[in-house]
Amino acid sequence: MKKRHLIIGAGNAGLSAASTIARLKPEDEIEIISHEPWAPYCRCLLTYYLEGVITKEKLFSWGKKIIEKNRLTYRQNEKVINVDVKNLSIDCENGHQASADTILIATGGEPQKPDFPGADLPGIFTLRTFADALAIEKRVRPGGHWAVAGAGLVSLKTITALHHHDIDIELFATSKRVLSQVLDPYAANLAATKLSENRVAINLNEDIIAAHPAPDNQLRLTTSRGRELLVDGLLYGKGVKATSPLGNNRISHDDWGAAQSQTPHPWQETRNGLPTNSHMELCENLFVAGDSARIFDLVRKKSERLPLWPLAGEQGVVAGYNMAHSIRKNSRPARRYAGGISCNAFSIFGLDFISAGYREIPTDKNDWHSLEQKKGDSYSRLNFHQNKLKGFILTGFNNIKNAGPLLSQIKRQALK
Repeated sequence: MKKRHLIIGAGNAGLSAASTIARLKPEDEIEIISHEPWAPYCRCLLTYYLEGVITKEKLFSWGKKIIEKNRLTYRQNEKVINVDVKNLSIDCENGHQASADTILIATGGEPQKPDFPGADLPGIFTLRTFADALAIEKRVRPGGHWAVAGAGLVSLKTITALHHHDIDIELFATSKRVLSQVLDPYAANLAATKLSENRVAINLNEDIIAAHPAPDNQLRLTTSRGRELLVDGLLYGKGVKATSPLGNNRISHDDWGAAQSQTPHPWQETRNGLPTNSHMELCENLFVAGDSARIFDLVRKKSERLPLWPLAGEQGVVAGYNMAHSIRKNSRPARRYAGGISCNAFSIFGLDFISAGYREIPTDKNDWHSLEQKKGDSYSRLNFHQNKLKGFILTGFNNIKNAGPLLSQIKRQALK
């Protein structure tokens, strides 16, 4: 029997789910709803667009091909504001309503916004959407001076893009090192050295606390140390929180097993993600995947958000399979998602990095040891617990070639 599927969100999770349903049930109706006024695009390529490495046409070609190949219905510029869990229906901000046999929430996340005085002034940006990229592109002028608040991956990738336009940059981080979530102190120092060599001034344990308008369309920023600086723009890159259109619905549904310390209550803090089960279900015929979901971390053995593009695609495939085969009440979906491993690969001014799992040995745990090799920019650190590989950091081309086998080893041991 022909069924109708609604997918809220057009990122990797949503399009992977739609492609899977279309392959398994080509007769079914699939509708994707996005709040953005564009065709779907690969969000992780936005910094490459800013840098000029890829064109607008290339950025959007991925999503357009999937929509056309699978003959999907795509509704853009429509924001879903409520999902009726009981009746499997949605309400959009523009008044549009729809119902379906299955619904997938793949709304992803939105960036944390600054809340200091002057945070709403022109020239202060986050980078999450193509609209953000266009706004930054319009503000950029060669030879300018920018500040970046936050030393995570999005910030550092944006720095590379700005540097391509001959812009001097001051980086501010409240932490003791750059990339503190994905690198240990030694690898972070390698990254900081590369940044410094490319005219990036690094200010650790310092933050932006206020912004004021200045002549010539500039901003005057005040830091937590009382310094003031004039800049053409400020990129605020301090993390992403999950979003959800579920309103006041309350569901508790998580079956990841004994490792789950407690049964979560998902809608109390949406920013931490929605705790789906291993079928990517929230409840019967309602699914969640991607940055919106809290999934099982295979290494840390707990349910948490792992907002990574490849994992979103994996979850979308599982959700799509189970949506396609969700035939009647009380039928159980057949495909399970075992969980994911946090893994980040990136380059900073020509130096390649990849890290996964435990980047450092936990301070409160025994039976851990590390194996390290250091030679200039080449660094390798493998972290073991009870002689099982639990994480690694690799830098330099010769080292990162080993990342695939190491990641497979971690996953294989975790699934035993």
